[in-house]
Amino acid sequence: MAHTAQFTAAEAAFILREPVRAVKKALDAGPVRPVLLRRAGASVRAIGWSDLFYLYAVRALRDELTPKARTKFYEALQQTPIDRRDEVRFGRFRISVTDLVEEVERRTTDLTALAEKVAFRADGEPLLNGSEIEVYRIAALIDGGASIEQVLEDYPSLSRKEIETAQAYADAYPKAGRPYPRSSVKRALQGAGLEALDDA
Repeated sequence: MAHTAQFTAAEAAFILREPVRAVKKALDAGPVRPVLLRRAGASVRAIGWSDLFYLYAVRALRDELTPKARTKFYEALQQTPIDRRDEVRFGRFRISVTDLVEEVERRTTDLTALAEKVAFRADGEPLLNGSEIEVYRIAALIDGGASIEQVLEDYPSLSRKEIETAQAYADAYPKAGRPYPRSSVKRALQGAGLEALDDA
C-alpha cells in the first residue's frame, strides 16, 4: 500500500488517539517535518504518512528507545518507504514494524470511514448522513457539557452512534470560523427558568 496522504494535527490526533495539544507539541519538538497546507482557506501544518507512523511507533516503543535512538529511528524511516520492508534497522537495532504499520493503516481507515458518515450541504457545512442536522452543532453541545442522553432528548431522531460520530468528526476536522452555541435553545430556556414557554 502506498502511503501518500497528508494529515493535519487534528487528523493525526484522531489516528494516534491523543489530544491535539500533544500532537502539536510533538510537531514543534521534531524530528518530524510538517509542511504547510491550505485547507478551508487557512494554512495548517500537516505531516506525511511516515511522520505519522513515526509518532505512533515511538509511543509504542517508548520504553525501548532513548531520545538519541528515536532520532536514528526517524532518520532510518526516511531512507526507504515503510511499505517496502517489515523491519527498520539503525545502528545495532532491528525493529520489526509489521504490526505497527498494520495498526496505523487500520486507524487511518477509521478516519476515512468517519468522513464517509458525513454529507455536505451546498454551503459546505457537514451534516450527519440522512439528516439536516449539523455535525458541529451536535459536537458543540457535547463540548458544552451536555450528556449524550441530553442530546438525544433534544434530537430524538439521532442515535447514540450518530452523536459519537459528530463528536469524533469535529475533533478530527475542527470547525473554522464562528462556533455553534454550546447549549440548545431548549436547555437555554430551562436554564433561564423559561421552560413554560415551550407549553404556551
